Amino acid sequence: MAEQGHSGGIAEHLQYWTVSFDDSNPFMQLHLDTMLLTLMIATGLVVFAAWLRGRLVEGAPTGVQNFMESLIDFINQTVNDNFPVKNPLIAPLALTIFVFILLCNTLDILPAYLLHHVSALFGLEHFRQVPTNDLNLPVAMALSVFILVLYYEFKLKPVHFCKELLLQPFAALLLDSKNPVVKLLGVLLIPLNLILKLIEELAKPLSLSFRLFGNMFAGEVIFLLIASLLLADQLQDVLSVGGVISEFAGLLVGLGWSLFHLFIGLLQAFIFMILSVVYLSIAHQPAEH
Repeated sequence: MAEQGHSGGIAEHLQYWTVSFDDSNPFMQLHLDTMLLTLMIATGLVVFAAWLRGRLVEGAPTGVQNFMESLIDFINQTVNDNFPVKNPLIAPLALTIFVFILLCNTLDILPAYLLHHVSALFGLEHFRQVPTNDLNLPVAMALSVFILVLYYEFKLKPVHFCKELLLQPFAALLLDSKNPVVKLLGVLLIPLNLILKLIEELAKPLSLSFRLFGNMFAGEVIFLLIASLLLADQLQDVLSVGGVISEFAGLLVGLGWSLFHLFIGLLQAFIFMILSVVYLSIAHQPAEH
């Protein structure tokens, strides 16, 4: 991270480049910076895959091919360790999730105000440089995984899943009783079971999305705070002994936080990927009789 001059406070740099269809409704907005950056990353991945495919060689791999084969082996091993059955979709999905989120997170290593000032040259007031700092992207990815989970739940064990929705955890025990009063109580508890089960299911995409968003958003705010502390009002303040020491200390802090935040970005990409695999694994678990 390098210091960058900026105008306005930190809050100003946490605004998105938006197109609003209804100013009174925050849900009627498009965050164009998030859309543009994610499109660029996705296009880059497709171009890179096409480029690498044309340069694959047999035998002992080297260079980029060796790195990618090691990454693919790691993802395959992770999926095999956490997935009960064979599904050709899961490993490619896990690889895509991991690499895409990691690239999005890594954009945070750019100087804190760089893209903001570059976008200002094109007449844009605001521009956020890390797509995963926008809650819309983590939520969209988490909902995509959640829809896949529901799809496999209904496809592989629809009766069992519906029984779980209505009867777990309380009603199933009560309905097995021979006492009619207890059976009636079990029936009355079905709405409560449904509410609890829906909360349990909805917690999956919420935990996926808010964990990624929260970590990356906090990291961006700290980057902006460090960059703001490095700024000086006048040149003589920088050239003084105290100013030089302050700038040097700030640069060390910024460098240390950059390295730590790179690790956090890698960790969050892995966590999102492994939890997606685990949730899909639960959906593939055979129904217990």
